[in-house]
Amino acid sequence: MSSDEEDYMSDTFLQKCIDTRPGLAPKNVQQKTEREKLQKEADRKSRTVPRHKLEAIQREAGLNAAIAPNSKGFALLQKMGYKPGMGIGKEGTGRIEPVSIELKNGRSGLGRESEMKRKSTEMNQMRSVMMAKRKKAEEKLQESYRGRIIERFTEKNVERDLRTAQKACLHLDQEKGLIEPERPFFWPASCLPSQKEEEEDEEEESSRPHRLQQSDRLNDSDIEDDLGGEDDVPADDDPYSNFSEMEKLDIVTRYLRNVYFYCIWCGTKYNDQEDLTSNCPGNTSDAHD
Repeated sequence: MSSDEEDYMSDTFLQKCIDTRPGLAPKNVQQKTEREKLQKEADRKSRTVPRHKLEAIQREAGLNAAIAPNSKGFALLQKMGYKPGMGIGKEGTGRIEPVSIELKNGRSGLGRESEMKRKSTEMNQMRSVMMAKRKKAEEKLQESYRGRIIERFTEKNVERDLRTAQKACLHLDQEKGLIEPERPFFWPASCLPSQKEEEEDEEEESSRPHRLQQSDRLNDSDIEDDLGGEDDVPADDDPYSNFSEMEKLDIVTRYLRNVYFYCIWCGTKYNDQEDLTSNCPGNTSDAHD
């Protein structure tokens, strides 16, 4: 074999050959893939930078670049004694860098952006003030609601303690042989002697037949004469009617402690005043918590 002829078994000869081997994908899929590759390549070659991006790139490059020495402005500054890097002015203490360029985007009028910024700041301040007021109002409402709940709970506890104290006072007074309490509210209302007499009178009145003849009925004037008129009716002058439940409870518990050495919250009758003072925390419900 002459040296001019190529060895068909060498790699050089094989690289020049076109690969015509059939692929695993169908022919139409291969053609579609080839077209997509060609389209991508064409798009890449024909791709151009958008105008606004190109302007931004050129603007940034121009702002970062120093003033060219051949510009008219720089030439005028040099004639007046200016040197690159020094400040302008007679003393050389003025501006070193040129006035920055602020581009205006959009079609709004001059000063609109600053006005909108000012309004936005005022709106944010107003919103923060309103939120602070709303938060304060909510806290006040929650506190008032909590106060009402505590007050209602305290009233119920006072009513319960007063009933307990009245029952204890009734039991201890009866053991002592008393038939009437020292004050009307020391005993439960249903156990007072006057209350029992009124209930008995009501039962008697309800059981008595009311069959009066026409001749036996009294006139209205006779009834008024027997009662002595409306002005003669005695008024309710109970001196304890204006006492609150808390005041009544305090009076009853002090009576139990001073007379019987008894504490309703301890549920104990002590031997004497010294025993009560040393072993009982106090005359309030809070002292026993």
